[in-house]
Amino acid sequence: MDYRGHSCDARTRYAEDALIMDIAMEENRHFDPQCKDLAVLDSCREQLIGVVATLVAFGVVLVYSASSVRAYHFGWEMKYLANQLQWLAVGVVGFMIASRINYRRLERWWIPAFLLTLSLLVAVRTPGVGTKVRGAYRWLRFGGFNMQPSELAKVGLVIVVAALLARSRDGKLGFWKNVVPVIGVIGIAAGLIVIEPDFGTAALISTVLLGMLIAGGAKFWHIGIMIVAGVPPVVFYGITRFNHINERVAAWLSGSNSGAGWQPWMSKVALGSGGLTGEGLGQGTAKLYYLPDAHTDFIMAIAGQELGLAGTLSIVCLFVYFVYLGFKISSHAQDRFGSLLAFGIVSMIGLQAAFNMAVVTASIPPKGISLPFVSFGGSGLCVALAATGLLVSVTRAKGAKVAEAIAFSDEEEFAAEAA
Repeated sequence: MDYRGHSCDARTRYAEDALIMDIAMEENRHFDPQCKDLAVLDSCREQLIGVVATLVAFGVVLVYSASSVRAYHFGWEMKYLANQLQWLAVGVVGFMIASRINYRRLERWWIPAFLLTLSLLVAVRTPGVGTKVRGAYRWLRFGGFNMQPSELAKVGLVIVVAALLARSRDGKLGFWKNVVPVIGVIGIAAGLIVIEPDFGTAALISTVLLGMLIAGGAKFWHIGIMIVAGVPPVVFYGITRFNHINERVAAWLSGSNSGAGWQPWMSKVALGSGGLTGEGLGQGTAKLYYLPDAHTDFIMAIAGQELGLAGTLSIVCLFVYFVYLGFKISSHAQDRFGSLLAFGIVSMIGLQAAFNMAVVTASIPPKGISLPFVSFGGSGLCVALAATGLLVSVTRAKGAKVAEAIAFSDEEEFAAEAA
């Protein structure tokens, strides 16, 4: 119904009628295919929140267990736990805000999102602005807080690529109109992340955005062009400029338990020593400085040692179910942008979890990449929760339409009264 030519009262009545229609559709979901989609989205939303809450609970417990020994040397064994709980509070607020916004508005904000993402990635390499940690410029420091721009870039770039692909409403992508702009976005962002250097995050983001291209309707020769043009230069740059990459790959191939091979080897020892049910929460020994980064990148190894195979499989199953729910939300989304946005978010979180577990089990060469929702780290936790909030927003698509109609009628009524 077009309500723009009606009076304020008529517009308000339209908003009320829309709410009544929503209730009627709720009661007749068995007869309307669109209503069935909404029912599926409602169910997915409730389950998704439960899965994420469980993963976060695992994370809080494991962060305390894995970090207490390290924190003791700072005078308070709950230091890292307290920091994680503070960031968790911020992340929950971010989740609530993101879950309540109308995600469709993000489609119109893709240019500011892209410019903000690029600005942060450039700032981290700017002398006097970015903070160098372990030989890499990956952090921005604000007072007593650190922020990792590449974490924000994960969500920002998903929004940008989803908006670019959603331009083609019929799913038929033109090479120059749709594919080339996305390739440009991936190339620029991945290049800025590579020079931090952070090859793992660059590979993760590039893989997810390529997956979005395929899901959006790109042809495989489009993807082939990007891979052939982009991968060899990055590999050559990494091999010739950074010796630690060669050392890690060589140690992984040889199975060495010294030097660059110490972390993967110790991680496997921790996983294997846990057996079926583990040594008991807090009883693991790998965190006693045998396994570096036990509370961050290798927290899954601590879970294996203290909770055993049962604990690690529980975490794996939660992530698998998270991905399943995310793809289900993507397939039942009410518009193309929402579908692509959900696909990108769930792919980013799911693939990052898979990368982390592959590193912990020494299935791939060691690379610093955290386990979403579980590892210690403020930027990663807040971004993951905010991204999940956007997933929830996609499930509330119908409610967003009605809220927009009500907001419009209220604004018009206020303007009329002011006049």
